[in-house]
Amino acid sequence: MKKITGLFCCLLLFHISLTAQEFVVGLKGGINYNAIGELYHIGTANGGGNNVIPTEDFYYQADKDLGNHFGLFLNIKFDKIFIRSEMNFTTAKNSYPLSQKIANWNSSKVDIPILLGVRLYDPIWIYAGPIFSVVSDMELEGVEYPIVFNKSSFDVGIGLLVDFGRFGVDFRYQYGISPVDFQRVDIVRSIYGTNVAHLLEYNSSQLSISLHINLLKINGSEKRNRSGSGWRNHQNL
Repeated sequence: MKKITGLFCCLLLFHISLTAQEFVVGLKGGINYNAIGELYHIGTANGGGNNVIPTEDFYYQADKDLGNHFGLFLNIKFDKIFIRSEMNFTTAKNSYPLSQKIANWNSSKVDIPILLGVRLYDPIWIYAGPIFSVVSDMELEGVEYPIVFNKSSFDVGIGLLVDFGRFGVDFRYQYGISPVDFQRVDIVRSIYGTNVAHLLEYNSSQLSISLHINLLKINGSEKRNRSGSGWRNHQNL
């Protein structure tokens, strides 16, 4: 079965390479805002400890801070559609405004989107597709033990790409299909005012804008012509 699947993938890639009109390799980078879940502060009456502030239970909403991303992409363009794969290194930042001090939340990951785009009209394209992520780090300031997180996640992305030839602008919304699990955290009360808290389960989301530059462009028809020319030359040997 694995051999059949591998053969199918090879044939599919070969067909794409023959029928594609344009291959583009480039660099991209930009900024992003990431949304995460609430932090539930446990008050004194429910086991949160003495001298916590506030003394009653309280929900802290996460504030959004500016993150960034950069990476590589391969764009395979047909007549009115494209297939685009990327590999992006992404950092995300948020913060919880605890009573005595802000607790910063940071994460870093590698995103690998596989996107299918459709041209509305030049130079505007819309696209959507799955995004596979490998999370390398996730931390919350002030916790006494490192927080636990899944090493991989699955998102979906939709976006709008404006292509000006060698340069372009990309607006994207990304929603996490894989939820981030609930967990209890112990926080340094003397600094932050919270002792025991719960990071509530959530599905992350991200809004980003990026710029890209095309480094290498290969026209599909020229590629086929070169291949055909080489075959004819071989015949004439």
